[in-house]
Amino acid sequence: MGDFKAMIGAVAGLPDGNDRHVVAAALKTSAAVIVTDNLRDFPKAVLTPLNLEARSADAFIADTIALDPGRAVAAIRKMRVRLKRPEKTADTLLLDMEAAGLTKTVDALKPHVLSL
Repeated sequence: MGDFKAMIGAVAGLPDGNDRHVVAAALKTSAAVIVTDNLRDFPKAVLTPLNLEARSADAFIADTIALDPGRAVAAIRKMRVRLKRPEKTADTLLLDMEAAGLTKTVDALKPHVLSL
């Protein structure tokens, strides 16, 4: 744990100092991406020298789908089918995702709606 605390102390330049633990955790685990919808608190000027990037959840999910659309669509279909209260059609799921701000994710999934 001492290494982690030292990393927190070494992280400087974030607009919100309370976010230093997030960057320290990413460094400790050799992560390449911090997934957050609070992008303004993780500026490129601070992250780039640390070989880190901040991505929104929407961009991260859309990128993950693009890596292997077949597996991603199958996994999302499996999750959708498990929904019981309420049950959701593929179209309803996409509408709900879009309402939640996952517009890039929906764009990545729309061509596969018949498989969802």
